[in-house]
Amino acid sequence: MAQNPSGIDERPKLLRPPVIKSEGRTASERYLAKLAERSFLNLWSYPNPYRDQRQGGTDKGNGKELCDLLVVCGKHVIIFSEKTVGWPGGAIETAWRRWASKAIRDSAKQTKGAERWISEFPGRLFLDPDCTDPFPIDLPPEEVRQVHRVVVANGSAKPCRKHTRSSSGSLIIRPGVKGDSHWTDRNGAPEPFVIGDVDPEGSFVHVFNEAALEIVIDELDTVTDFADYLAKKAAFVRSGDLVEAHGEENLLAYYAIRINDEGDHDFVVEEGKVPISIDCRRYDKFVIDPRYQARKFANETSYLWDNLISKFTSHLLDGTSIMPEGQDFDLRKLELGVRQLALVPRFFRRLHSEAIADALERGKHDDRFVRVIMSPTGEEASETAFFIQTMKYLDWMDTKGGYDGYRKSRSALAMIYALGLLERHSHLGRVVGISCEPPDQSRESSEDLVYVEQHEWTDQERKKIQSDCKTAGVLQNQNERPVRGQEFPEHGVIAFERLGSPPESSRLNRKQRRALKARTRKRK
Repeated sequence: MAQNPSGIDERPKLLRPPVIKSEGRTASERYLAKLAERSFLNLWSYPNPYRDQRQGGTDKGNGKELCDLLVVCGKHVIIFSEKTVGWPGGAIETAWRRWASKAIRDSAKQTKGAERWISEFPGRLFLDPDCTDPFPIDLPPEEVRQVHRVVVANGSAKPCRKHTRSSSGSLIIRPGVKGDSHWTDRNGAPEPFVIGDVDPEGSFVHVFNEAALEIVIDELDTVTDFADYLAKKAAFVRSGDLVEAHGEENLLAYYAIRINDEGDHDFVVEEGKVPISIDCRRYDKFVIDPRYQARKFANETSYLWDNLISKFTSHLLDGTSIMPEGQDFDLRKLELGVRQLALVPRFFRRLHSEAIADALERGKHDDRFVRVIMSPTGEEASETAFFIQTMKYLDWMDTKGGYDGYRKSRSALAMIYALGLLERHSHLGRVVGISCEPPDQSRESSEDLVYVEQHEWTDQERKKIQSDCKTAGVLQNQNERPVRGQEFPEHGVIAFERLGSPPESSRLNRKQRRALKARTRKRK
């Protein structure tokens, strides 16, 4: 897959009809759509999708809105239902019942219906109310699909700040409150501004009001980071280990500084200290910690990765992607490659972006340069390898096929790299490669992406790949070095550790040392 060069005409050529998405029907839906597209990116976020609600067993019927926002990426399906309900007047208890039944109960029902429809009719999703534009990317198979239900219930933040200790206005989380006890007197009077397990017999429902939503999406601004938090939060709330948390942001702060034995963020609770309560000051303390500020600063580099993804996805959606000769455009297949880029969490985007930035700088001085990014064998991310290839367009190429010939050669080399990596590293499941000119080359510019999955190679195929690599000078005399980084850098120390220097283990406990080891990366 290639992107249209921008050197001659700044307007990319429209090669096929674009994907037309809703922007949201109300101001609050449009705001939710913008938040989601910023964090989960445009190819995987779809406001107001529809289902074809047929009538009486016939093929006739109008489309019915499935939900307010659907995010689909990899194994994750995130169903958002948003309602903005003004705070009713009267006594606070009565006002809460009225508000919660409209803002939370009705939205939870919508997400349940959407989940059921996706399970029963995954091929009957559309982008338009007439149900003529099919949902453009494939949903994950049911056996691996993880569905997350999210209710965005706006309208309670201001009274919540007034009547509780919450400085932000986000709702209190108390797992003991279940089902319709949130808004009825069936099990005693419901407590205002308290949310627990809205659908205890179904998949967990996450309830964010306007105070919590932006904080959570801003802190967890990749689909993997956000979905991992939702899954672990659901398990934690239902585990019996939590008494209450005073606001979503404080629950998030607790999660953000704890890691499990696999080196991932989790709701780790010390033995003998359960159940726990999470107070209302954790997030405020978290964001003023110098290490938090250092992480924010260090993460600025990581958005190079996001920008790279957007270059491809914008062309895919706009209908301006250029396909190699002999290949047809198929968005569902092309999404597979960029999806692997989108599934990388923020911390690793930082490490990968450092590698790419260095490769782009090296590319200014070399006619061709390649940087391969791999994880150590055994890590969850180790099945996917990435590489960036920079290749200069040289003057003599004008008489050897020009720019089109240059791009064909560049793409052919990228394919040799991808096949060579898969042949050499049997643990890999896939390789994603990006090719481009080095920065500041005063000619046309473009980006190509190659995506190849692992294969059971025959002896003849192996010999061919090895021969092609040798002829092209690919993967010969490799230099390999480990790269270490800290998600929360020490205050004032933003750079990676020096090569060969040991980690500062004297400052780390046993779990932190495990996490550091788990996050060690290999860079070639």
